[in-house]
Amino acid sequence: MVRLYGKAPYKIVLVHGGPGAIGSLKGFARELNTLSHIGVVEAIQSKYSIAELIEELYNQINDNCNDKVSLIGHSWGSWLVALFAGKYPELIERIFLIGSGPLEDKYVSEIAARRFENLSEEDCSIFQRLSDNRATAEDMKKIPKIFEKSDNYCLENKDLHRADKTDNQMHNIVWEEASKLRTQGELLTSFKQIKCKIVLIQGEIDPHPANGIIIPLRENCIECESYILKKCGHSPFMEKYAKKIFYKILLQIIK
Repeated sequence: MVRLYGKAPYKIVLVHGGPGAIGSLKGFARELNTLSHIGVVEAIQSKYSIAELIEELYNQINDNCNDKVSLIGHSWGSWLVALFAGKYPELIERIFLIGSGPLEDKYVSEIAARRFENLSEEDCSIFQRLSDNRATAEDMKKIPKIFEKSDNYCLENKDLHRADKTDNQMHNIVWEEASKLRTQGELLTSFKQIKCKIVLIQGEIDPHPANGIIIPLRENCIECESYILKKCGHSPFMEKYAKKIFYKILLQIIK
C-alpha cells in the first residue's frame, strides 16, 4: 500500500519509522509535495520481516516510479532505506537518513539516558517494555505521546503527523531482527554496499546521537553529508524552529 501526493512522475519516496508507525509521515509527505512540486510516494509498511519489507518497498517503488528516486527514511525507516539501497542501487538517486538510530551498540545507552530525563516513572516503564520488545497493544497507544515528550524540542501541528495506527507486533518482531543486525555488525556492513549519495539530517537534541551514525561511517570510509539542526529533536519536519531550514536543505539537495 502507498499514498500518493501530487502528480507523476513520483521522484520522492518516504519510509516511515516505528517499526509499525503506520501513516506517521502523511503530514511530511503532503508538505514536501506542496513545497517541491514533485510527486511524493508515502510507502506504508505491512510486513513482519526485514527481507519482506525490502521486497515490499521494491514493489512500491517499481509500481509507482519510472526513474531513480530520492529515498527518505525517518527513524527506523533510515535503516530500511539503507538496507534497500544496498540491495537495489539501480532504483536510488540518493538516500536521506532523518533521525536515524546509531549504527553501533556502544552508542545505544545514550538514547535511554537522554529520554528518561524527560519522562515520568510510568512513561519510563512503558518505554523500557518497548526497548525489550515486550510492548503491549495498550503500550503502543501511549508511545506516540511519550515520544513527543522525550524526543522533541518544540513541536507544532502534532495531530497532522500522528500515525494512523501503531502495530506492536510489527514493532517487536522487526525491531528484534534489526537490533541483531546492528549488534552483529551487519547493519554497518550494509552501508558499505551503498553506491548513491548518503545524507544525514539529525536534530541536535534528538536522543539518537548523531555521532552514532557519523563516526562509524567515517571509520569505515563511507561518505555521508551531515547536517545537525539546532533547536530540533527527532522529527525535523514537526519542529517549530528547525522545520524551515530542514526543508531548505532537503529541497536544495533534491532539486
